[in-house]
Amino acid sequence: MQFIKNITLIFFSTFLLSNIPDYRVVAEWEPAIGTMIRWPLGIPSNLVEELASDDILYVLVESSWQQNSATNNFQNWGVNLSNVVFIYTDTYSHWTRDHGPEFIIGENHWEVINQQFNGYPENYGCNFREEEINYDDNNLNILERKKIEGRPIDPQFRGWDEDDDTNVDFANQLGWDIFNLPLYWTGGNFMTDGYGMGFSTQLMVNENNMNNEVFQEIMYQELHFNDYHIFNNPNELSIQHIDCMAKLVNPETIIIKQVSQLSPEYDCIENFAESFYSLNTFYGRPFKIKRIYCPTISGGPWEINPVAAYTNSLILNNKVLVPKYGIPEDDMAIQVFQEAMPGYEVIGFNQSNSDPWYGEDALHCRTKGIFDPEMIHVSHKSIRTEEINTNQILISADIIDYGGINLESIEVHWKYSSEDGPYSIFNLDFESGNTYSGIFPNINFQSEIQYFIKVTNAEDKAVSHPIAGWHSFMINTITGDVNGDNLLNVQDVILAVNLVLGNEFDYSADLNGDAQINIQDIVLLVNIILN
Repeated sequence: MQFIKNITLIFFSTFLLSNIPDYRVVAEWEPAIGTMIRWPLGIPSNLVEELASDDILYVLVESSWQQNSATNNFQNWGVNLSNVVFIYTDTYSHWTRDHGPEFIIGENHWEVINQQFNGYPENYGCNFREEEINYDDNNLNILERKKIEGRPIDPQFRGWDEDDDTNVDFANQLGWDIFNLPLYWTGGNFMTDGYGMGFSTQLMVNENNMNNEVFQEIMYQELHFNDYHIFNNPNELSIQHIDCMAKLVNPETIIIKQVSQLSPEYDCIENFAESFYSLNTFYGRPFKIKRIYCPTISGGPWEINPVAAYTNSLILNNKVLVPKYGIPEDDMAIQVFQEAMPGYEVIGFNQSNSDPWYGEDALHCRTKGIFDPEMIHVSHKSIRTEEINTNQILISADIIDYGGINLESIEVHWKYSSEDGPYSIFNLDFESGNTYSGIFPNINFQSEIQYFIKVTNAEDKAVSHPIAGWHSFMINTITGDVNGDNLLNVQDVILAVNLVLGNEFDYSADLNGDAQINIQDIVLLVNIILN
């Protein structure tokens, strides 16, 4: 027998510690207006087509000749040219992730971070070794000494200072303010939760030739971080960027790569994963950690024991774009993302012949999200099943429209996950500050609930939380189990009688769902026990 209960859900920000920081570096999953890439490309044509299908595609070119070349190819590939914007700037590399812009946002505040970019310095960062390679050539054993670096440099190398100018040229063409960061700061070696927590490997500190404490203090003072974590490099032989190790997909969920126990990275990766078990999120609770197996691949000539870089993927609004290597593990990787981000469109992209994916240089490295300076931002501590242990479930929805537009409606859309029908809707009301609150309607015990929050402003601009898909939780309470021991017996009857005598309420004892505890509930409970 299934009973319907009235569960009160109060959206209460102080309980949840969910106040949005005044100034913060934007996280990858936040509303974006598009993506930055560079011409000539480092990505396959079908990925270019996808990036321009729904959003703006900013293409870095050096000249009108390059723009014409890109335009002609885009036309042949079926790219939506109406969504393509060309940015004139000199570039050397297609690693726009590393030299492209990050963003600081606050109410009435938007700046493009212009970090210093020095490539991949051998002295302080990407260590090298000389490797002896034996091979047989006409029955002669030849020894070749090969230097292993973090990124390949072609014979036409013109210097990293060209890439270093990208952000200034980009910001000037869009009319956005610039914040000059006095650090070497490669974007592939940086993650943030969007609320003041940041992550890099030791490489970032080494590139700046300083110690951890000095680097962290600069992060705190310059970029308003309040919690910056520096992890050991996964190896000392090639690139040690964090996007080749892990992927934050929301403020409370991280996907961490898993490698063979024979890999030289194994111990470091497992220590990295273990460190997240001891960290709390912005909302004061443990991270949800998912692992993604990354098998050995052929890789690039500079890589040591390369593995598939599935974490080197791009979140773009309601999509997740993942590199594929033409191996069976590709499907498993896609599934991990689908489980971590239900409702998002997860799309895999095979490597191109001219620009293959490597173990340390894949899709994320070669693209850079460009975020919406007028985004509607929603901070919400999602309901977790294991935290439901009271008749009041406290949650929060803190909302800022950075465009300064009045909010028109804040809705909660919900349904039972077992149902294919439409979502039911109820509204949240203004509480105080940026916080909105409401009461969840009647729901069934022992049922999984899917829900998302949708916010619309006065100009009909809308955003959901999450941007795609839903949150889910389940009410596991056994009706009549007043003491919570998962048993129905005389102890529950005694407690229910005490509730009646004390004129107190507990939803677990409200068997008939009338929002009262009385003799009728006692009779129902006794009958359940006897039967």
